[in-house]
This record gives sequence, structure tokens and C-alpha cells, in this order.
Amino acid sequence: MEEYIFKEVEVKESSAPTFLLNGEEVDIFSDEFRAYWEKPLHELVREKILEYERRGEDPFYEIVGKKIEKEMVKNALISGSSILFVGKKGYGKTTFSKSIAKLLPERQLAIKGCKIHDNPVRPSCFACKRKVMEEEKVELTWIGRKWIRIPGDPMMTTRQLIGGISIQKIREGYDLDHPEVFTPGRVLKANRGIAYFDELGSIPSALQTLLHELIEEKQVTTPEGEIVPLKIDAIFIASTNPANYRGTEAIKEPLLDRMEAIPIGPPETLKEEIEIGLRNMSLKNGATIPEWHLKILARVVRYARNKERCRYAARIESEPSCRATIKLFDHVKANATRKGRSVVMLSDYGECYEVIKLGLRSRIEVDYEAEKDTIIEKLVEEAINRTCGEIYGSIEDSDFRKLSRELRKKEIINVYEDSPKEMETFWKYILLMSRKPEEIPSAFEILLESIKRCTGLVERVGDGVYETRVQEL
Repeated sequence: MEEYIFKEVEVKESSAPTFLLNGEEVDIFSDEFRAYWEKPLHELVREKILEYERRGEDPFYEIVGKKIEKEMVKNALISGSSILFVGKKGYGKTTFSKSIAKLLPERQLAIKGCKIHDNPVRPSCFACKRKVMEEEKVELTWIGRKWIRIPGDPMMTTRQLIGGISIQKIREGYDLDHPEVFTPGRVLKANRGIAYFDELGSIPSALQTLLHELIEEKQVTTPEGEIVPLKIDAIFIASTNPANYRGTEAIKEPLLDRMEAIPIGPPETLKEEIEIGLRNMSLKNGATIPEWHLKILARVVRYARNKERCRYAARIESEPSCRATIKLFDHVKANATRKGRSVVMLSDYGECYEVIKLGLRSRIEVDYEAEKDTIIEKLVEEAINRTCGEIYGSIEDSDFRKLSRELRKKEIINVYEDSPKEMETFWKYILLMSRKPEEIPSAFEILLESIKRCTGLVERVGDGVYETRVQEL
């Protein structure tokens, strides 16, 4: 039996066993089935990308923005390279790897019962080699796309990563299928799929040595020095935080030399930040979040990252990722929905922005002198001021005088009870801002809030309630 460990096996049509699929005999060398086993995974992915290129389509349409990064990924995959995504937490490294997985074939033929879903013509595991060489009938099965996450863990063992492989047990006469002979670890289970190493640097250095041998030589040397040629067919993708990021461990240079490093950063524009937030929200139904609130919430997160633009960000040591944007959208929408509203209002941020703090507290770290809640409040104020400034700036000079006259006629304005249709100029801008009828109260409120913050002609005195100060001027 030991010969099957080191022997490379490729089944020829003339000497192949009878292959059975769902109990029926099939000819896997026919045109009907050949496509499901014939080509290596990298070649199939290469063909898929080139097919997208010919159609002028984006193979990674799920990824918002990141045009340059997508080009680098395509080049790396077409050239058959392994990929290392480098970037801070929450910027889409895992999402990108899952998007690559969608380039894999929807299904492939594999030997039934195989622990690593082996190719029926070019098997790698010991038991499958013996089956196709010795047995008259071999059962097959369909397997779907495989994306195997291998989380970085400083306490990871060889058995967890590679598996249990005992040449000695084989020599003692144990069957090749016996668990003490061969139990595949996570990386071997990725055979004919994607092996995604989440935080590669956290894997112990000794195990990283096994990986660079597996990636290049397609074999594993056990800690006892036994060479086991498990020639798995997999695409290796890994992620790591930047070298100076807290908690990041170094990746061994020989392993880095076998991968193409692709930096992954935050969304470049406010529009991309909002799109990522909307696509990934957990709460799909409920209150509407109008555009102005989307801008405010996304800007809170973006200001926390921008030490040059926002003075409060200078006190933030660990910046929030896109997950913060997603959760701010979720939390504010949830708060409005709980209150039975059809649209988000400013009060849904919380009296002292508690709802915003809920989404940010665990996602930022500040210097030891700073109060986290105070910084979050300042970030929210900055974002509201910027968004309100844009709205106020869109008001034409001639219309502003009309708005002032309309305000002079009312002492108190309640956006929930007063009809903006009675205020002709207000109504004009509310209609321009609102995309849906349910957004009208929120548009009325943010327009008043913009006038308040930029002129002081009104003062907020309650939830959606403003007192006019025109007579005092």
C-alpha cells in the first residue's frame, strides 16, 4: 500500500475502472462529462476571467469601486499566482476572496467518499489512488464550489492545518482510509477550491514553512521529515493587516515570495462608502433612510479615518472600517422602525447620539486622554454640519428671501403636523430632495435644520419641532 503514497496516478481511458454516478454507469471521458474534471482549477478560473473580458463585464461586480485592485487580482489569477490581500480590518479582503470563489465551476466530479473530493482521473489522496487502480467500480459524486476559511491562530497545530498523516501506520498495515493514517486538515480540504487564510501572519512560523512548500512543490513534509506528495489542486488566497498595524505578526519571507501582495484600502468616495453600507445591511425592511441621513452617517465614519480633514480624528488610534458604516445604517433604521416611523429622522440618532455610539464604540480606539463618547459626538456634529451646509448652499439667493418670509408667518413649525405645502418655497425644495412620499417629513426637518445651523433663523426645540427667530433679527 505504501507505493500509493508516492506514486503519481493518472487514469487512462483504456484502463479506467467503471465509474458510477447516482448508481448508473457513466463515461467520464465523453464530451458530456470531460469538462467537470479535465482542467486544473487555475486554468478554469483563467478562462472564466477572459470570458468576462471579452464581454466587457466586471467579474467582481459585487465589489464596490476598487478598480485598480480588481485589475491586479485578474492579472494574478490569470498568471496562476497566489494572492495576499493587505489591508486593515473591515475593508473587504474576505469579501474579495468570496467574489473570486464565484469564478470557480458551479460543480465538479469527485470520487464519492473522498475526504478531499479528489479528481477521479488524477487522484491525490492515498485511498483514491488505490480505488482507481485496484477496484473495478468507482462511485462518483458532484461537488459544488469550495471556499474554505482557515483562520489565523497562533495555537494552530500541524494536524489542524495540514492534517494527520502517518506513514508509519501504513507500514504497520493500517488501511489507507483509517483516520490514524490520513485525516485532512483545513488546507487539504480546500482541494479543488479556494483556501483562504484569514490573517496569515497569525499562523505559527513553523507551519508557514509547510505552506510555502505546499504552494510551490505541491507536497508536505511532516514534522518527522516524511515527504508526502499530496498534489492538491487549489487556489491560495490570504489576508493580513499592514506591517505596522497593532497585533500583526510577520509573515515569513519565503512565503511572501510565493504570493502577490495587493493592498486593499477604504472606499475612495462617499458614494462608494454609502453603496457598501446599503448592500451589506442586515435590516432590509423597515424605515427608509433618505440620502441626507446616508451622507451624515457615512461621513461620521469617514471623518473618523481622516486625520488631515477632521481634527477629532487625530485622537483616534484605531479607525473604523466599513462595518461601522453598515452598522450605523442598521442601528438608525432599526430605531426608526421600532418607533413605527416610515422614514429616519434626526431624533433616531438618539438624544445624545446614543445610537451612533452603539455602532462606533467597539470599532474605534482613542488615545488615553480622550473620552470616546465625546469624540463620537463631535464627529456626528461635524458630519451634520457638512451635510446641512451642502443643503443650505443649494438654496438660491432669491428663494432664501422667500423662505424667510414664510418663516416669519409661523412661530412654531412641527414637521409631523404642519403641511409644507402651505409654505410654497419650502415645498419646492422638499420636492427636489424627496425621492419617495414618505421622505417628506425628513426632508422638511433637514431643510429646517440646515437653516438653523447656517443662519440661526430657527431653533430646534423638540423632535421635529422648530421655533422661528425671524422677528428677533
